[in-house]
Amino acid sequence: MTTLSPLAGYLLALGLTLAIEVPVVAALYPGRRRRLALVAVPANVVTHLALHFIFPRLLAPGAPALFLGEAFATLAEAAVYAVAGRDLGRALVASALANAASFGAGVLLWG
Repeated sequence: MTTLSPLAGYLLALGLTLAIEVPVVAALYPGRRRRLALVAVPANVVTHLALHFIFPRLLAPGAPALFLGEAFATLAEAAVYAVAGRDLGRALVASALANAASFGAGVLLWG
């Protein structure tokens, strides 16, 4: 088995995140799926970059940093979905479900 370069590993993780989270968010917005999918992509790219490149420089590694990073991503993405979808409650649910699904997939694949 070959080892991925750091960039290839990051891009694989980003692709997996987008492949999981965007459909989850879109599914929770009947009638506005395309709009929310188009909004979810850049929102996820920005939070993913922050989690992988900014948070590790600001926080010591470990469970607290991981928890803070995931909370940040969930709330930041929910804010974007709330503006685009005009429904804060649905945005919080969509973001929480999407982030839980992609986090779970990451744990299964990478431990």
